[in-house]
Amino acid sequence: MALDVTGTGTGRSAREWYVLKSSNFGANWSWVRLPPFLQGVGGLVANPTSDTIYVISGGSCISHSADHAESWSPCWKAPGLTGRFRQLVVRDSRTMVVLRDGDVPLRTNDGGASWRRMESLASVARRQLTAEYSWSGKTLALSGVAGQLFVWVSRDDGDTWTDESGDYSAMSGGVAQWYESTLYISSLGQ
Repeated sequence: MALDVTGTGTGRSAREWYVLKSSNFGANWSWVRLPPFLQGVGGLVANPTSDTIYVISGGSCISHSADHAESWSPCWKAPGLTGRFRQLVVRDSRTMVVLRDGDVPLRTNDGGASWRRMESLASVARRQLTAEYSWSGKTLALSGVAGQLFVWVSRDDGDTWTDESGDYSAMSGGVAQWYESTLYISSLGQ
């Protein structure tokens, strides 16, 4: 599935947000309009272990769909789930991390029923962080800029971190893509 950000070329308003989906590997596509409470979406994330997709909207709403964007849950209300959300990182249906604007990221291990601060990231919480789980879900990579780019890797869902920055010295960039067991980093340069 893909998210249409602008509506360009679809005959739809650029102020409305749609999910563009295909059930036959791209041979045909259909548009599904997001409901009013999800307009202004900030991110669309697929669960790699199920058909569930998640949306962050308005900075403080996380919703999910288990029927290929035909219907959506109300915004999640759960103990500890507060703040302005930037990115949702999904390992599986139970373990997820939400990065927040200027605040310590949160993690759930119970499918979103409750959320706890990731105190291991308190020292870098005010940085612009990005994160990504490996395809297997065994490794979580996090990047940000604190004077220069740093890349941390966790093999315990963010309880502890190993600094993998090495001699990488770009002023910007971050986690780009996992391929098999290798993490590729983007310098956002030439």
